[in-house]
Amino acid sequence: MRISDIETFYAQYVDRTQIHEESFLGHFDFILWKDLQKDLSACKQLQRKPFYKIALVSGNAIYQSKSTQIPISGYSIVFSAPLARFAFKTNDPHFFGKYCVCSDTFLRGTNQFNLPILPIFKNKDIYVKSLSEIQYEELMLLFNQIDTDYKSDYPYKEQLIRNRVFDIVHYVQKLDERFYKIETTEDVNLENLFFLLLENVFLNINMEKMLISKSPSYYAGLLNTTVDNLNNVLKKSTGKTTQSIIHERIIEEANVFLRHTDHSVKEIAWCLHFQETSHFQNFYKRLTGRTPIEYRKR
Repeated sequence: MRISDIETFYAQYVDRTQIHEESFLGHFDFILWKDLQKDLSACKQLQRKPFYKIALVSGNAIYQSKSTQIPISGYSIVFSAPLARFAFKTNDPHFFGKYCVCSDTFLRGTNQFNLPILPIFKNKDIYVKSLSEIQYEELMLLFNQIDTDYKSDYPYKEQLIRNRVFDIVHYVQKLDERFYKIETTEDVNLENLFFLLLENVFLNINMEKMLISKSPSYYAGLLNTTVDNLNNVLKKSTGKTTQSIIHERIIEEANVFLRHTDHSVKEIAWCLHFQETSHFQNFYKRLTGRTPIEYRKR
């Protein structure tokens, strides 16, 4: 997710003077419904948001997804992935909500977990679950803990917040029996094998061992498939090409090096299979909107 995408969202929706910045690997924010009312007419337009969003809400409203209209009342929790296209409207003066918004990079962290395989995000649509009062109160405790952690000076709060977000995901998935039935298909297997292969390739990169390859054909060859077929499978599940996913993974690894090591930009460029430091710097700025040094100093 580019920083410009975040800025565009905040400029359009969030009634705040600035974006909260933290030294996290990806973007995270905790937002209240009262802060999301800058332009209610924009909420009613069917569009995508540039991140994962989890909303714990109470009151009456209507979500309009690409496939259906979903009225909600009482207590609900709503999940959406970056590919989900939806609109929202409410006339309830007492509507209340707390929202966790986070980038793919933040949720995966250094573990690089393949988020799209989680059932709650699998269909690339919004997921809405009605809650009992007890379930709402239990989830509210988790949301409040995240809010408290986010405002704290605890040096490991990024990992703590990430863990609490996944506590919310698994709490809700356990409420839906459909998520206990996992279908295995050829496409899903190829997708999972690709992400497993990608992480194995990146696993042992260091100052003595550079990234083997940035080419989609390299990964397709190891998976005994074609680049076109791999692209088709990944596009269905993530909306991204093989090349885009590899590039995003390179950025994630670069950010880990920049934030958590003292290696020079030249050394990091070499590790990530860039023969020229300038090529890496241009690549990094094109995908993130800032230079490696600007990210390191943030």
